[in-house]
Amino acid sequence: SSNYKLFYICTYMNKIIALLLGILFFCHCDAQFYVEPIVGYQQDLNKGSRLRQINSAINVSWKLGRSFELILQGQRSWPIAYRYSDAAFTTNPALPVSADAIKIISPSALSLLVGQRLKLAGRASNNSLFFTCYLGVSNQQIKVDYSYDKTNYTILNPDKTVKETGFYASGGIEYMRHYKTGRIFTQLLVGGFVHEDINYPNSFKFLVPFSFNVGYSVPISKNKHDKK
Repeated sequence: SSNYKLFYICTYMNKIIALLLGILFFCHCDAQFYVEPIVGYQQDLNKGSRLRQINSAINVSWKLGRSFELILQGQRSWPIAYRYSDAAFTTNPALPVSADAIKIISPSALSLLVGQRLKLAGRASNNSLFFTCYLGVSNQQIKVDYSYDKTNYTILNPDKTVKETGFYASGGIEYMRHYKTGRIFTQLLVGGFVHEDINYPNSFKFLVPFSFNVGYSVPISKNKHDKK
């Protein structure tokens, strides 16, 4: 059932977070802490899809070495509503057989993710390149609204609003510029649900977002890894 699935996912995430906190407990004396607000734009990569979102997130990052960071992220994707043209039909002989209908699709998501940064280049420079990845739980909703004469017309096989909670993964490349007061970074990430799909009659799938994000690292503590 969906309740059992949600319980299983939450239990799994609790174990991941507990493990992360355990690692941080033993490494706290050497860890550099950052708080990172992030904003961005996401485009769905599913074939034929035009769904888009505004992305926002807040990271807590622990720099455990010159080349490795652990991340805990709370993420929210805000919908950019997209309008499609559709058709509605009637059996009333006094009216035209079909009429225009507007379908409005609004995708949104709320996620809790655990991630890591692995430095690929730039160990002795103010410019660094990372491989960044995230894994966690996402609650996604694709809301569907129709605008047409609902008194006299009906839509055949209409799309329906769907919600799903499941495992979510993403990964990609991150460029970071180091300053004395913090770090500015940009990300290119691709993500999606792990083994989740939508069955007919919906004409869309859950998003596979390609994200362009910009963030800023605000240092909270300092240690021997501060320079890079």
